[in-house]
Amino acid sequence: MGCAQIIGVMVSESLSQDAPGAIMPPWRKRDEMWLATRSLLQPDPSSGRGRLRLHIDKKAAAQLSTPKLLSTTSGYTQIESKKAMKARGIKSPDRAEAVLLALYEPEPLYKPRNRGLLN
Repeated sequence: MGCAQIIGVMVSESLSQDAPGAIMPPWRKRDEMWLATRSLLQPDPSSGRGRLRLHIDKKAAAQLSTPKLLSTTSGYTQIESKKAMKARGIKSPDRAEAVLLALYEPEPLYKPRNRGLLN
C-alpha cells in the first residue's frame, strides 16, 4: 500500500488566499480547480506544447471544454454551474471533474514550522 492521504474537497468554499496579480482570479474552490487545470493544458506560446498532456477519452475531453467562463461583478472568474449547464441540456461533467480532482493539489493540512535558520 502507498502512503496516499485522502483529503476531502469542499468546492463551494471560498479561497483561503487571493492570488495577487492573477489575470483571472477564481471566485470559489471549484473555479480555482477548473482554471488551474485549464492553465496546465494550455499550450505554451514559445513551444506550442502544454505543460501537461493527458490521455483521456473523447467524452472527458468534451466535458473539459463544455462549461462557460463567467465573471462576477467584483471581477472574479466563475465557471458555469452544473445547474446552469443542466438548463442548457448538458449532463454533469463527471469525467472532467475526476480529472480536476486527480490534478488538484490542496494546501498542506499541517504547515511545517520554522524552527530556525536551517529548518
